[in-house]
Amino acid sequence: MSRQLVETLTRFLARLFCRQQIVPPPGIVKVNLGSGLRVAPDWINVDGSLSALIAHFPTPLQEVTYRFTSMQEFYSQAEYIAILKNNTFVFHNLAYGVPFPDHSVDYFYASHLLEHLFKAEAERLLQDVLRALKKQGRIRIGVPDLEHAFKLYGRGAKEQALNLFFLPAGSGFLGRHEYMYDFDLLAASLERTGFTQIERCEYQNGGVPDLNLLDHSPDQTLFVEASKA
Repeated sequence: MSRQLVETLTRFLARLFCRQQIVPPPGIVKVNLGSGLRVAPDWINVDGSLSALIAHFPTPLQEVTYRFTSMQEFYSQAEYIAILKNNTFVFHNLAYGVPFPDHSVDYFYASHLLEHLFKAEAERLLQDVLRALKKQGRIRIGVPDLEHAFKLYGRGAKEQALNLFFLPAGSGFLGRHEYMYDFDLLAASLERTGFTQIERCEYQNGGVPDLNLLDHSPDQTLFVEASKA
């Protein structure tokens, strides 16, 4: 089975799951959107990848599936399976919104996710995140920094700049970049969708928990947090 066929099947299955709703456990609810395998304890990790789909499969099937994912470039098979077994994953395509009830989530985290959605799709997702957040709930977003990309280009680091816009061949359908943001563009999208207290944050600093485990790529990432009034 080719990786392309696996991706096609994964996209089809994501459409079947688009109307699911997850009832989170009591207490503080933390949701990691577009998580990939960058996770932290006690977070619900929502992702449209093959890895999230097979997180609840028996180990032998996970071992087989591992060979068809790009994760083998970053994790050993043992590490891959341990992450899937020891964390909570929900298979869901976020172009369909978030699978949580109204006012049920305290924190959302979304790192290098929004740029993979068209602008209108990203704003629909943000509206749905706002719906699912509890009052005073908070979201932290990390995206490739458009301003940083232009600075690189202006200094002659053209390949580095272009790498922020375009990903290598074989990145898959979830890897394509559809839009880019600087602070003003991202803040405008958050404001249009109803968020308040929008602020630029430093790497691993902010009002969302576990940033020491979740934040990454500080040299190229714009970090922004916002709240629900």
